[in-house]
Amino acid sequence: MKVMGSKELILITKRFPFFKTEAFLESEIKLVAKCYDKVTVYPYEIGSYCRKVPENVVVNCSFSEAYQRKVSRAIQALFSSDFIKAVWAHRKKLKSWKDVAMLLKFISNGRAYAHFFEGKAELLQKTNVVYTYWFNEATYGFLQLRESGKMAASVISRAHRFDIYEDAPNVRSFWPYRKYCLDQLQALYSISEDGKSFLETKYGNNSAIEVSKLGVFDKQQVARKSGDGRSVIVSVSRVAPMKRVDFIKKAVIQYALEHPRQHVKWVHFGDGNGWDKLRDKAGVPSNLTIILKGYVKNEAIYTYYAEQPVDLFTNLSSTEGIPVSIMEAISFGIPIVATKVGGTGEIVGAETGKLLPPNPTLTEVVEGFTEVLEKNIPADQVREFYHENFNAEKNYAAFAQSLSALSTPTKQFQLT
Repeated sequence: MKVMGSKELILITKRFPFFKTEAFLESEIKLVAKCYDKVTVYPYEIGSYCRKVPENVVVNCSFSEAYQRKVSRAIQALFSSDFIKAVWAHRKKLKSWKDVAMLLKFISNGRAYAHFFEGKAELLQKTNVVYTYWFNEATYGFLQLRESGKMAASVISRAHRFDIYEDAPNVRSFWPYRKYCLDQLQALYSISEDGKSFLETKYGNNSAIEVSKLGVFDKQQVARKSGDGRSVIVSVSRVAPMKRVDFIKKAVIQYALEHPRQHVKWVHFGDGNGWDKLRDKAGVPSNLTIILKGYVKNEAIYTYYAEQPVDLFTNLSSTEGIPVSIMEAISFGIPIVATKVGGTGEIVGAETGKLLPPNPTLTEVVEGFTEVLEKNIPADQVREFYHENFNAEKNYAAFAQSLSALSTPTKQFQLT
């Protein structure tokens, strides 16, 4: 029996609190935990490095072992009625064997969650809310559990980028049982208006879909501007094709060439494939200094913003959710030049900088740099926008209260 007044939450993650991924949860968990007597986190990948969590948060690694039995459970799923039904339900969307393999993986993973937690009857009885941090197979698995009457807890999820968009670069061709999941969730919290718009355009308006923005904590510090004749441009991302860091390099080189009397410095944080090409100094003019910091912890970036002059932050990615790196920059009052992809347009605008087309020309990027640097946007104006929209304390407190207010549903649903 559920203890009167006791509130418990199950949080399903990929790796958190292990490794360094799902960084937003480090901030969010502190505020969510305050609204519950107990939070139990179930990651499906574990490692030796584990981040600190609040005292009432328990990290349970038992599901990871079951999840990692991928081959055996995929074989079982292949011959299951669940997979046969899924193939029939999605027959018009299955364009290749790759799609079939993806569908099998989805069903296998969803079954893994359902079968594992079906054996946790006492835990499920105590649980008020199941929160899947990603809108994926885990969400489907728990909705199946609830439909079968094995639990009564509310099921909610966050939706980011790869778990929202379909049939686009670097995402799946389609998400199985998406309409079913959207219809049965108590709440789906998209991190961006763009994500909400995509889902409702494709699957119809849905009162369960809300926007709950992510955020970063205020360090209560402001990056100072460079002196006359100097410009410092900063970028933060891993080096990967979709991040177009090589394009940033071309743009800062061109900007320096067009402003020969100005000393320009480009500082990049992050590493990855293509790192060696960035280090090539061919074509770099004498008035441009390039500093490649490589991978560093977030605190090192914050320290740089607090101690060194920064005039502009840029992100020229071809695809994004809502970049945390841009949130961090505006929290220090740094103006932005970025491409309009994903939810980036919800951070970057006239108040905070310049929004470029998704695939800008070199000229458009350089003109964007010039416009924002010459405009000299006040740091207070940028920080005011940050406080209104991406302050972690404000956003996560509101999200935590929303979770806390969810009542346990009693209605049983039918799979369609």
